[in-house]
Amino acid sequence: MNILTIKNLNFSYKDKCIINNSNLCIETGDIVGLIGENGAGKSTLMKLISGIMTNYSGEIIINSKNIGILIEEPYLYRDLSVIRNLKFFCRLYNKDFNSIDSFIKLLDISSYLNKKVSKLSLGMKQRVGICVALIASNEFILLDEPTNGLDPRGIFELLNLIKELSKKFGITFIISSHIIENLEKICNKNILLRNRKIISLDSEKYLKYRISSFEVSQFDLIKYLENEGYEYEVKGGEIIVSNINEIEKFFYTLNINIKKEKLSLSEVYFDEERV
Repeated sequence: MNILTIKNLNFSYKDKCIINNSNLCIETGDIVGLIGENGAGKSTLMKLISGIMTNYSGEIIINSKNIGILIEEPYLYRDLSVIRNLKFFCRLYNKDFNSIDSFIKLLDISSYLNKKVSKLSLGMKQRVGICVALIASNEFILLDEPTNGLDPRGIFELLNLIKELSKKFGITFIISSHIIENLEKICNKNILLRNRKIISLDSEKYLKYRISSFEVSQFDLIKYLENEGYEYEVKGGEIIVSNINEIEKFFYTLNINIKKEKLSLSEVYFDEERV
């Protein structure tokens, strides 16, 4: 089931078009990476999805009672303890404090529940912020640059937490980050904001693979592809194709085994940047 469906979304700010006639579908349980340059509209898209901004045209359909959101850094009361912050947000969202015990344990924040927020490290604050987002919704969470300012260990731990939350509770995440490698580690789908459009990098056009074979030469592979009318690219002596399922079936009929390797998200992103 789709937890999010966007149809013909248009949004402008001060007469500047930010998102133009864009569509998107996200399934329940997906961890979706949101990629784009500074100013591309990543935070804006999250605010539109969450309902913070409403002056758009088109449709945003959400199959979730609430949405949890963490934009850059958590909004917490600095002079209150962690536990008082959490109890406040539980009251705000009409949740029993005991009902979030599993999140507190998984996020490993029990040891500093009585600390003031002002005394926490950035990594600790991010964990508390995610807990607050989970109080708002245990179905759909939006995280905008959640790894900003974290050291390598903090990034590793936070990414693992997101993966564990999705796996254990079936929570859907949309995560934006400038560090594409981080998204590759946990996301099963990725979208790109560029030129005012939302682009699914999981569509056939962008799912690209290197292919090779121990049985025939690269030259022969190219000849077979050309004879059958398949599109391909050659980069650095490597053959790149997109419609891998059809191509695998084609070479199977020729009794030729091919080796395939999916291009990384970084390779697809920067390749698309040159177009």
